[in-house]
Amino acid sequence: MSDQMTTAHTPAVTPTAADDGGEAGSGTVLYLGLRRSPLEWRAELEAAAARGLTVHVASDADVSHTGLPGHRTGSFDRGSSLAEQAAQASPDRAPAAVVCWGDKYVGLTALLAERFGVRGIGTDAAAVTTDKAAQRRSMEPYGLNPPWRAGRTLDDLRAAVSELGTTGRPLVFKPAHCSGGRGMALITQDTGLDEVFALTAANYSGTGDFLVEEYVDGSEHSVSGVVSDGTVRILGVTDKSVDGPLSPSWATTVPSALTDTQVKDLMRAAEQAVLAVGLGTGGFHVDLRLGSAGPVVLEVGGRLGGDLINSHLIPYAHQGAVRPYEALLALLTGGELPGETPEPSRGAAMVLLPEDGRPAGDVAVAALARPRVVLAEDWPGTDTVVAVVVTEDPADLPAAVAEVREAAR
Repeated sequence: MSDQMTTAHTPAVTPTAADDGGEAGSGTVLYLGLRRSPLEWRAELEAAAARGLTVHVASDADVSHTGLPGHRTGSFDRGSSLAEQAAQASPDRAPAAVVCWGDKYVGLTALLAERFGVRGIGTDAAAVTTDKAAQRRSMEPYGLNPPWRAGRTLDDLRAAVSELGTTGRPLVFKPAHCSGGRGMALITQDTGLDEVFALTAANYSGTGDFLVEEYVDGSEHSVSGVVSDGTVRILGVTDKSVDGPLSPSWATTVPSALTDTQVKDLMRAAEQAVLAVGLGTGGFHVDLRLGSAGPVVLEVGGRLGGDLINSHLIPYAHQGAVRPYEALLALLTGGELPGETPEPSRGAAMVLLPEDGRPAGDVAVAALARPRVVLAEDWPGTDTVVAVVVTEDPADLPAAVAEVREAAR
């Protein structure tokens, strides 16, 4: 798909990060990997520029599309050991911060932060957040888990399903070392477990480690924020719209439409989860489901999440007063922990619109014709276009999202 963006305006700052000034040094942020969407990776680089930082990008994929000169890019081999990756990814001089945006880079990010002596979540916490079974063990004392079992062999899987399946409720299978819903499956009485176990191939670790847990019916949400030495600052609580169990979300909205009490319950659960997994200093996202018995944590990520939540939705909802990408860099480079986040003054949503065989540009142009759509672009790796909807009154957001989705059909 094309990287060309069709947009009315964006919340991104204006300085250009892809200039040729400066070498890797005390004023450098080392980014490991980049988001697939130009909307997000451009915002990453612009956040560094807004903080007066030079950018150095190292990745296991091609990053020439960033426009950065060769001396500010590097590469590493994900097939090599973590120590070898660290050596390959390191710039010539120590950076002021090391940041990543994908779970598969969290361990490397934490290791490099420790080696360079800069702030980070810590290698122990990175090991927990990249292992779903370890997450469950750490959160067990807080009542944040559904019934669950972990394993690494086909026999373990059969035993877990036999033990958890007595209630008749659906079960969810998850490879222990991956993200973004990769390898997940719903297990019912008719599911072939051999085929399910084969999904462990999605593990970043190359192991057969997996998790089986009881599916919790309820609404889906994500909590975004930063943490520093036990102090948690939540920057946003989002609602996710899905069409069924394990379906990918087709809309993400800020602020949440839940009641104040429900939002506080989600925030409390997210804070407990962040502290339970031992995150030191850095960004996080906590995905949750709100069921009849309260919040259940689906996953804790040791980095800021995606879906335009931190790059666009939170900044739009706060009219630029809250910028998670910049807040993270301020924390990592200067120890500046943001204050308490005020209530959003506007509503903002990311909506995925199916192309249905139409050119992505046509879908984007049609979306921009709607009065509250402020930008639209290809969503890389999918047959959809992402549109961002902004409303002056947060209460108008659900109706605006429904209108845009209906108009795109």
